[in-house]
Amino acid sequence: MKKLLLLIGLSLSLLASVQHTSTVKETLSSGGYTYMKVQDKDKSYWIAMTQRAVKVGDSISYSEQGWMQNFHSKTLNRTFDKILFAADVEKKKTLREQIPKKSVMKSSYQNKNSISIAELFANRDKYVGKIVTLKGKVTKTSKGIMKLNWLHLQDGSNFENMDDLVFTSTQELPSNGEIIYAKGKVIKDKDFGYGYFYPVIIQEATFSK
Repeated sequence: MKKLLLLIGLSLSLLASVQHTSTVKETLSSGGYTYMKVQDKDKSYWIAMTQRAVKVGDSISYSEQGWMQNFHSKTLNRTFDKILFAADVEKKKTLREQIPKKSVMKSSYQNKNSISIAELFANRDKYVGKIVTLKGKVTKTSKGIMKLNWLHLQDGSNFENMDDLVFTSTQELPSNGEIIYAKGKVIKDKDFGYGYFYPVIIQEATFSK
């Protein structure tokens, strides 16, 4: 196992030295990743990076992390014949960061009145249109975007690397680091445009301690 990890690490370090600047031709975001079809000089291919706001025509710089054949994205329900997983040039990920996290379905915060973030992502079809309550830690807030306040919540659980849940609200937001209850309506596959696509988002949210 140690030998395998050493070989993988060596391969990734070699790949990471290869850098590109390409033009975005198509873009899709889902499951915490943004998939982009890029024009790289005389070549056109798909790359995947951590979710970001990009649009057709943008120029993007990235370093190679590894190619995958016949990669299937469950959240997009799409198979890519060949795709390059890439990282920002200024932030090369460590081997530990690149290995997908094991799904953890339970949260130490949840109780009989709440569900975990992993449970929601894993069974989102079941919860679409319903009002749910989650408990966790506020990791990021933004005010006044598209006339809404935005809040990111994490609870220690994750499903296929999806561990960050976004809420939109007109209510005053709690502070980063606070442990709160967050309640609202489950919306699936919400696309705000400009690369802001959410496989699950909670709207009309309210917050309490």
